[in-house]
Amino acid sequence: MAEQINALLVHAQDETFNHLTRALKSLNVRIVQARNCKEASLLLRKHGTIDMVFTGTNLQDGRWDKVLELAQESKNYLPVIVVSRLVDVKLYLDVLGRGAFDFITPPFLTSDLARILRSAIYKELISVKQDLTAPPVA
Repeated sequence: MAEQINALLVHAQDETFNHLTRALKSLNVRIVQARNCKEASLLLRKHGTIDMVFTGTNLQDGRWDKVLELAQESKNYLPVIVVSRLVDVKLYLDVLGRGAFDFITPPFLTSDLARILRSAIYKELISVKQDLTAPPVA
């Protein structure tokens, strides 16, 4: 990947996110970590350079949908990828239905992650371009 991508990882410390962190670092992704929704909220307000969010399904003070809500409030478009250690079709449909960019489970292959990162960043660029070409609001 040509440019540095900054990702916020929101999770309780577990082996799933250890594997994800290693895979993202191998793709030259800069990682900022939060352990819960409160920390994620502070980091999203503090770091204007976060390009995307990876969140676990269950956190100390909330769930993935709270992180999605925080990301949707933070700027025009911030892709959220929900990470689960288990395949769950009902959760997958709920995640995408509520506006998350993707839902992933291990194993975290670098080729798959690279595709997800490219797609998420491309969608973010298209979203920004559409905002710039929109007529001014009176």
